[in-house]
Amino acid sequence: MHVAVRLTLLVVLLVVAGGLAVHHGTTYDENWPHPSGDQLEGDVDAYVGEQILLFGEVQTTEPDAITIHVTNDANEVVLELEAYGVEESVEPGGIVQVYGVLEGDRTMTPEETVVVDPSPTATIYKYVVSALGGVLAVGYFFRHWRINIRGLAFEPRKSGVTDDG
Repeated sequence: MHVAVRLTLLVVLLVVAGGLAVHHGTTYDENWPHPSGDQLEGDVDAYVGEQILLFGEVQTTEPDAITIHVTNDANEVVLELEAYGVEESVEPGGIVQVYGVLEGDRTMTPEETVVVDPSPTATIYKYVVSALGGVLAVGYFFRHWRINIRGLAFEPRKSGVTDDG
């Protein structure tokens, strides 16, 4: 395959991927069935009595309840929610998802709770492990392959084993 064909194909694929990313970004909020922090900021009472999914940072934990701060895009607290009956272990500063009916007194007994990050250090751990995995994968790849710059291709490395018979 000629270099010009490869570059043209690469540009077309990048334009298509960019177009899909822009489309997703512009239609995401319209197609999400649950209120975001920005939508709650306008009128929390409009969602009272509805099944909603909220994401928030845990502020306090008690044996039977946790207090969650739901924020908007500017990271301002728009709702302080008391969630009762959460059985999963989470520390203050952790991130949770709660799904259930929002009550008028800003409480919820969630049907389902998912702990995204059980503590503030969980996010750092995820990034470090992901970066380490990426470095190992790239290192393994380049141990067995090399770049041919003239041909814009990857070529297998010679194994060093000779067949002298």
